[in-house]
Amino acid sequence: MKARDIRRREAGDLEQEVSRLRGEIFQKRFHGHNEDKGDRGVIRRSRRDVARILTVLRERQQAATAGKAR
Repeated sequence: MKARDIRRREAGDLEQEVSRLRGEIFQKRFHGHNEDKGDRGVIRRSRRDVARILTVLRERQQAATAGKAR
């Protein structure tokens, strides 16, 4: 997921996506993802997507706070 795609989405949608991705990470780790011979980069990509989304949400929060302070 690209940062520009994340920025186009609404905050509520992004929070749901974070929740979904965290659940996916948990499931992959809980069910022994390493035993699966499939795609081993799923956890890494999911963690990075969560970080990107949280970064965009934090930027929006800071911009809103800065706008109120003026």
